[in-house]
Amino acid sequence: MGVLIKWLVRTVLTAVIVVVLGIIYLVAVVDPNDYKPEIKAAAADQGLVLSLDGDLAWQFFPQVGIKIQQVEFRYLEKAAGTIGELTLAINWRELLQFDRAAEKIPLDTVRISDSKIVLQPAAPSQPLLTLTNVNATIRNLSLEGEQFPLALTATVFNAVDIRANAEVALDVSDHTLTKISVDGLELALNQLALVGQFTVETRNPENPLAEINGTIKSSDFNLIEQLKSLQKAFPTLQIPKMASAQALTEINFNSNFNVNTADISTIATQLNLDNQPFTINTRIEHAKRSLILRVNGNNFAAANYLASDAATSDQNSGLFAPLALPFALWLGQSQMELSLGQIEFDQFAVKNVYLNLFGNQKVLRLSSFNADLFGGHVNGTGRLDMRPAKPVFNLQTSVANIDLDQALPIIAESSEVSGVLSVEATLQGSGNDGDTIVQSLLGSGQLTVAAPSYSSLNAEETFCSAAALFSGGNEDKTWAKGTQLETLTSQFNLDKGNLLLSDLKTATGNIAIAAKGTVELLPKRFSLTANARVNGATTGPNGCSVNKKLQNRNLPFICSGSFDGSGKTSCKPDQKLINDLLKNTVLENLGKQLFKTPVTVDGKEEEPDPVKNLLKNIFEKNTK
Repeated sequence: MGVLIKWLVRTVLTAVIVVVLGIIYLVAVVDPNDYKPEIKAAAADQGLVLSLDGDLAWQFFPQVGIKIQQVEFRYLEKAAGTIGELTLAINWRELLQFDRAAEKIPLDTVRISDSKIVLQPAAPSQPLLTLTNVNATIRNLSLEGEQFPLALTATVFNAVDIRANAEVALDVSDHTLTKISVDGLELALNQLALVGQFTVETRNPENPLAEINGTIKSSDFNLIEQLKSLQKAFPTLQIPKMASAQALTEINFNSNFNVNTADISTIATQLNLDNQPFTINTRIEHAKRSLILRVNGNNFAAANYLASDAATSDQNSGLFAPLALPFALWLGQSQMELSLGQIEFDQFAVKNVYLNLFGNQKVLRLSSFNADLFGGHVNGTGRLDMRPAKPVFNLQTSVANIDLDQALPIIAESSEVSGVLSVEATLQGSGNDGDTIVQSLLGSGQLTVAAPSYSSLNAEETFCSAAALFSGGNEDKTWAKGTQLETLTSQFNLDKGNLLLSDLKTATGNIAIAAKGTVELLPKRFSLTANARVNGATTGPNGCSVNKKLQNRNLPFICSGSFDGSGKTSCKPDQKLINDLLKNTVLENLGKQLFKTPVTVDGKEEEPDPVKNLLKNIFEKNTK
């Protein structure tokens, strides 16, 4: 046992002596500052410009190496930064065979601390990305395709903390980095955790990201909390306030990408948005500058993502802007195909939604839009030009079999009208918000309402009350509530927020109704001038009898009201017509009295008193 212990002691002492002698030799023979030109030249071969203002010094604990301070660098006018301290640890086994004429020092570990990196695009003056507090450790560094571990921490925008661990492999040929492989990537961005792997193959320094293949997967993360973190660096960033407190709080995704900038790139993503799965497939044909985006999903609870109150509606308007970004920023041709089984709102759902949108820079063309809602169907085509400050659009739409009993209480907060609506329309307008767009609307079309009814008044009762003024009678009758009409048709025009109705036709009983009028869309008011014409002796099977003088004659009515749920509706005969008809009736009766045959009273012939008889006649008729 004593022999073994002595052998171990001698072995350890020999190793220590060898290391000490190696260190003494290294310090005595090699001055690391002599390698500054070689370091700068090697970096320049890779497009990296270095400024080494600090001294290069040997480090002997915990590893033998070179410590460099005050390093400034710039890479191809795309990135720049400073390194507070750079440590290059040497593989001591290879150090024993070190040759001063060797092309490189035998590195084992690279450490970077207290550093800052700025990614700078070519044109804009503002940095694209700034990394501060950068600390990194690379062990067993290899430039020959062998994997080595990398650990990195940094801060982005002074708000997002980055932590990364991965196995990295670098291939360098003729002083050019040709391939980067990253396996077992674990990346944390504040609360967002990502795992994945990817490979980057470079073609030349001008196209360093020629081909990228890989996968990346996220854990569940809370987007609202992530945005709050960014708000520290960008105080003007608005945090969306939505109807549901759970909206955007549970998101994860899994993406596979194959990017080839010389040919075709594809990205397939599975997105889970608050337990709502979506598939997003992107295809880019670089030679044709063509982008195709396809989005599919079963259900989207849109009501959860609407503004929580009117004050935050504008704040949330850009929430789903990422869907529009490819069309706004892509400089070539683009297409988006959207297919959703159902979009849910608070009181209704839009089903079987399909949209096909083509873009050419900032001009979009809607080739197809189809959806089912309120028991009917909507489809349309159109064009949107986003180049002006106020985007301009035109739209051709067809609406078929919309149940107004379902739609109006939700859209207009009114339940007075029911029926089945169909519309054909061509519209155009401009603006950046709903009110501006409505005020700009121009267009025309036609509408049909099958089996319409209006609950606020009974048209026969209104007509009969007006007719009583002229016929001298008023039948004691109980009227049903509301009016059931025959199919209603109308032409319409849109003019700066007003819906102008013309050639509106319908009927109830024996009363034919023709009307024209104006609907003010923003204040939700309407006014109509209607002509009621009775084709018969009565207004209908259960209506009132009509004076012969009023039969087959237009009787004008003025109708006005509101459809905002709180307004009142009135429909009265035209006052001028009433005055004219009453005047004619009085003159006619007066003439009859004036030319009435004299009567004999007590054997004496007397002329009648026309005024007395006329007033008596009118009084009796109107007080029955």
